[in-house]
Amino acid sequence: MSDNTSGAQGRPHDDSQLDAQAEANRYNTLGISQATQNMLQQAIVSFSKAIEFDETNPGYWYNRGISYANDNAPTLAIQDFTQALVLRGDDADILNNRGSVYAMLGEWDKAYADLTLCIELNPNQPEPYNTRAAVLAQKGDYVAATIDFSRAIALRPQYAEAHFNLARVNALMGRCDLASAHLKEAIVLQPTYKQVARMAGDFDVCKGKPEFTAF
Repeated sequence: MSDNTSGAQGRPHDDSQLDAQAEANRYNTLGISQATQNMLQQAIVSFSKAIEFDETNPGYWYNRGISYANDNAPTLAIQDFTQALVLRGDDADILNNRGSVYAMLGEWDKAYADLTLCIELNPNQPEPYNTRAAVLAQKGDYVAATIDFSRAIALRPQYAEAHFNLARVNALMGRCDLASAHLKEAIVLQPTYKQVARMAGDFDVCKGKPEFTAF
């Protein structure tokens, strides 16, 4: 029998609970619209209202966490992502976002742990490989970083950021031919990377070499 029926053969409706869930959903929908328009402070208020009406829905915590992250409030974002994980269990999207915020804060070990679990749960998503590779590069493990950047590119061949990042790591390793090849690909996909490369000190070791005359 359906739990939505009333009377002797089922549980009666809890109208107050249904009303609260409806209000929570309304505020969540409003928050999504506001976040899409980059109205982040307003979105945070709306998601907070949704949580007030229904604090058991992990999606509301996740959405507010995204808004906090985009509004440069990483500590609050991590708190919301963590609560979403408590409610939902391991989730690739939440782990990817929390890992990315940990990386922004320079908490490399926590970032690596989240991104690794994310990849285990969803190995076909290129972004976590790219972010984990950046974490590995920060930890000085350039070889492992090149492997992860290459995995990201294998999943998305036109991933300009991953090509650029792989070029940077290869340059730091003195592999100027590989650095040049991936930098050229990044610039074809996103021309602004040419100016970024000129300003980045990571390419200094390769500047002046024949492979880098075009840059």
